[in-house]
Amino acid sequence: MREWQQTRFKDLVMPDTVYYQTVWAVRDLARMEDELERTNTDIAGGRITSPGVVSEAVNRYSVSKPTEEAAQEKAVLEMRVGAIRSALDIVPHVYRQFILDNIVMQKGYKCFPNNVWRLWKQKFLFHVAKNLEIM
Repeated sequence: MREWQQTRFKDLVMPDTVYYQTVWAVRDLARMEDELERTNTDIAGGRITSPGVVSEAVNRYSVSKPTEEAAQEKAVLEMRVGAIRSALDIVPHVYRQFILDNIVMQKGYKCFPNNVWRLWKQKFLFHVAKNLEIM
């Protein structure tokens, strides 16, 4: 199924590149949440280890910073997951799971008797783009 945005809601229309980046960010939500949970578990359990103190690259030495790298990864994941989850909060509860299923699993839309869900999907994606600062 091809993904497309509602163009009749002019104030919610995004450039195609932004729209598709946003769709793919939402499709990646489950993986990011799993990765965030793993990162949090590793940090809490003290399982952040360095492969070595120094590594040789050409004629210079660089110090491995696993704690800093884990913290940066965690911060990015928290920002992206939070951006998607907070955008989902604007959607009425009855449409939330359906909209996620429609975007992530590309499920059809026959279960709703009207097309109001499309407006909410467009609003949701618009707010995700704003929250991710790509719009």
